[in-house]
Amino acid sequence: MNMNWNTIYITGKPGFQQELRRKLEHTDLECMPGYVDNSTADVSHDLYWLDERTEIRELKEAIGSKMVWKYRLKFYASLESFLEAQERGKPKGLTKDEMDLMAHMREVA
Repeated sequence: MNMNWNTIYITGKPGFQQELRRKLEHTDLECMPGYVDNSTADVSHDLYWLDERTEIRELKEAIGSKMVWKYRLKFYASLESFLEAQERGKPKGLTKDEMDLMAHMREVA
């Protein structure tokens, strides 16, 4: 039997990766852990390959709602949606009002 895999990206509060792997080891889901470089991210993330017949909902049910809420886990089924969420989470540059306030504070000091 030939099996195809879907990539699932998961983000959450720090420390979820080890507990998630432990949970998944004790399920009947066909999945393989992957690796995403975490060195510069503010939010922890992980990657898994799931059997293409497995829905994200089945993965969430296997993990359990307690863990999903505890670590505020978010699941992404494509690299594009994962990267878009990472970009949205990055702080933007200073606003004009913030720049004006900093200039005013320099003048006063």
